[in-house]
Amino acid sequence: MAVAGNPHRNANILERFNDNELLKRYRLNRGGIMTVVELVRDAVTSPTNRNNPITPEIKVLTTLRYLATGKMQLCSADELHISQPSVSRILHQTINALCRRHIIRQFIRFPLDVRQLHRNNAHFMDIAGLPGVVGVIDGTHVRIIAPSEDEHAYVNRKKIHSINTQIVFDASYTILDIVAKWPGATHDSRILQESGLRLLFERHHVPAGCHLLGDSGYPCRTWLLTPYIHPHPGPQLNYNR
Repeated sequence: MAVAGNPHRNANILERFNDNELLKRYRLNRGGIMTVVELVRDAVTSPTNRNNPITPEIKVLTTLRYLATGKMQLCSADELHISQPSVSRILHQTINALCRRHIIRQFIRFPLDVRQLHRNNAHFMDIAGLPGVVGVIDGTHVRIIAPSEDEHAYVNRKKIHSINTQIVFDASYTILDIVAKWPGATHDSRILQESGLRLLFERHHVPAGCHLLGDSGYPCRTWLLTPYIHPHPGPQLNYNR
């Protein structure tokens, strides 16, 4: 429940701050914030009006503030007047609402349309002249607090607890595919092997001649180009470069 404060003042945050100020605080302007609100409104709206329930707008602002800063106490900034226990509940509710499959698929979907794949290929060709590349794949480690169960499985090679997240993106840095569930000790190649992305290529849902580009942490495949470990001078060295 919200702590004592002025709910009307809270409701006017989007009016009190201009787009530049909203971007500084929440990483989105008013239009972007309202887009997120509409995505989750059905899941985060209180079923009753008892006890002055926190509005979907404030829940989204609180969540965006946390995601922008990573600091729980700052979620109560900007005169939101929300207690820390309420902030914790809001974060779980709003992030779970955003992670629903039908919402994710509105924004993250590996292209299977030939025209879009050709556009991706052309953009990568403009960067380095490498033919057939439609996406780049890599793993990134998201740091977490040490879990109470299977703690050792989450310790990555840098001795930090993390989730190893596989990401594929295009030449404009748009995320095309993401897998964010594997403990930090899991190797990149294992995550790819177990992913639906591999099946898209091996079952030929992605047309032949389309490739991903990856580093030496991945195995070389007909659809996955990786560097030579010990390149010979000439074509192999040029390819690596």
